[in-house]
Amino acid sequence: MDMRKVIDVYAAATEHVDQGLSLTLFMRSDIPKGLYEWKKENKQTTRDLSILRNYAFNKGIKSIYYVRTFTDDGGEVGANQCESCVI
Repeated sequence: MDMRKVIDVYAAATEHVDQGLSLTLFMRSDIPKGLYEWKKENKQTTRDLSILRNYAFNKGIKSIYYVRTFTDDGGEVGANQCESCVI
């Protein structure tokens, strides 16, 4: 699922909430081809997270609480297992 759609829903709800909402992004370690127009390969990178974070900021989101990364088999990738997170 395109996380920009989730961000858009949170941005619409944020207009009606006095406090910030806890936005959680769910990212796949292998991103389907064509999901994001900036992607040239199917692996998730920190660039993807940065683009989505900036998109959320420009939509008025105050913070992103969690970023969850999952593999195709449903397992969660920890910081020590994600190539772009170990830097």
